[in-house]
Amino acid sequence: MVILTAPLEWREQLRVTNYLSVLSVILCSFLLLSFAVLPAAQTHQHYLSVGLLFSVLFISLSFVIPVGVDPPLCYDAITPNDMHSNMSCAWTGSLVTLGALGCVVWVFLRSLWLHIRIFWDRDPGRFFKYGSIIAGSLVPLSFLTALLVATGFSYRMGQTCLPNHDHAIVTFWVWLVVFAVAGFLLQAVTTGYCGYLYIRTLRREQERTSISSFQQRRVSSKLETWKNVKYLFLLQWRNILASIFVIIGSISFFVVFWTHDSKLGRVFNDPENIGPVKTWIACQTSTGGDKEDCRKYVKNFTVSKGAVLASLILASLVGLELFILLFRCSMLQAWLDYFRRLSHHAHTGRPPSPQLTSLDHPDRMLTPTPCK
Repeated sequence: MVILTAPLEWREQLRVTNYLSVLSVILCSFLLLSFAVLPAAQTHQHYLSVGLLFSVLFISLSFVIPVGVDPPLCYDAITPNDMHSNMSCAWTGSLVTLGALGCVVWVFLRSLWLHIRIFWDRDPGRFFKYGSIIAGSLVPLSFLTALLVATGFSYRMGQTCLPNHDHAIVTFWVWLVVFAVAGFLLQAVTTGYCGYLYIRTLRREQERTSISSFQQRRVSSKLETWKNVKYLFLLQWRNILASIFVIIGSISFFVVFWTHDSKLGRVFNDPENIGPVKTWIACQTSTGGDKEDCRKYVKNFTVSKGAVLASLILASLVGLELFILLFRCSMLQAWLDYFRRLSHHAHTGRPPSPQLTSLDHPDRMLTPTPCK
């Protein structure tokens, strides 16, 4: 097991991801609380954003739990703890699975929503909304159940448990990359369509002076289509970047640990590769578990420390990236107004006056308050 053969200083470096995730938990919780308490006109909340934030929160929590628990990684000198021998392992493994699969599923749903809205010029509507909520909740839970039954978790890298080698590619890693790639392809098609509309609009504008009035009406219609698509696309740039960040983190996570599992697979499936492992076990036995002296026998069956650390840091930073993209300055003003109303209610004993609706003052509800 890699974590047991890791040098002490590298295991300390892996704890960086735990502390970064504390910040991600705080920021994601702030956004979710803002979506729950504040008016939607000032937070620009969307059910697809809420679903993605919960998934990122699960991943961050899987790295935060070990900060307070500091779980023992080793069951004995050569065996790591797993979900049966350590409760922290069971929780962190379940949370990272729910979070990782939830992220790629919600990114796929966000890309599908934008694709339907721009490419097909249709409103996804309430049916898509409830279907997305069901799919975004049940799909990760279904894969978690399969993973618990067929694979299980153990300490492999750092203090957050990950799926074991057995059947992990089929039950977890492949589906992680399938949903991530599907979301990326949908996003690429939608973005390419916007680029096509832009180029076609420029060409139509250049030809506008030399065509008939009937053709000019058709050109005007196409120009209006481009304006609508551009407006919607510009409104969604934050969501597009959020999806891209999640996809990058998911793919990097997949590549590193799929490579590690593939190397382990070669150890177990190729008789020629089992020799160094037997030598490592014999070395552990003869030296009383001296990891430093025996690590040289299994160094070819592990991935580089830098790649592992980079993938874990990318995963722990997704919460911070989402906060930067989904945070609105109008949220601060909305929180100030909220606490003023609470203070007014506490001093007067009367309920706060109702908020303006979009019919009372549409500009105030639709225009975010700028940062001071």
